[in-house]
Amino acid sequence: MVGSPHVLFVSLCLLGGVALAEKQCDFKGTPDAWNAITKPGSGVYRLQLSTQENPKDCLRGRVPKNPTKPNATITMTYKDKDGQWQSNEWQFYTSGPNITATLGDTTLTGTVIFDDEGKCHVNKYPDGAYGLWKHSSAQEGDAKCCKKKFKKETKSKNPQNPQKEGCSKSTS
Repeated sequence: MVGSPHVLFVSLCLLGGVALAEKQCDFKGTPDAWNAITKPGSGVYRLQLSTQENPKDCLRGRVPKNPTKPNATITMTYKDKDGQWQSNEWQFYTSGPNITATLGDTTLTGTVIFDDEGKCHVNKYPDGAYGLWKHSSAQEGDAKCCKKKFKKETKSKNPQNPQKEGCSKSTS
């Protein structure tokens, strides 16, 4: 019988710890797209997971240096269908959680639905697709909250990993 209160206490501590860990990943507020794309001030964000039909291979965006809110010029780099590296400078505009990116006549939009500032963020696109972007300085465990949010939102979808093969040769 003496062991029972100890077992109960340990069980309550473990359950409390699990609940606390869940709360740490649950952002109730609305993310700021500006912070999602400009923090920590250097490096690149790589598209780690995507439910888009044909995400660009090795897609990444260089964090702009000294941008002026709400506009930023971001160099996006990817591998084309022939395996050649391509780069374009996109004009980004942010408003609250929303992002608009323009290159010539092409305009893309998305909404940041979760942001772990300077580590990773999850975007939702108008077609219902999702993307998980991870910063180059983030360690594997740093993206766990983004992965949890991405998984929750994409339960019935089949995510692709655009960084899977041959992406490490370019640092841009």
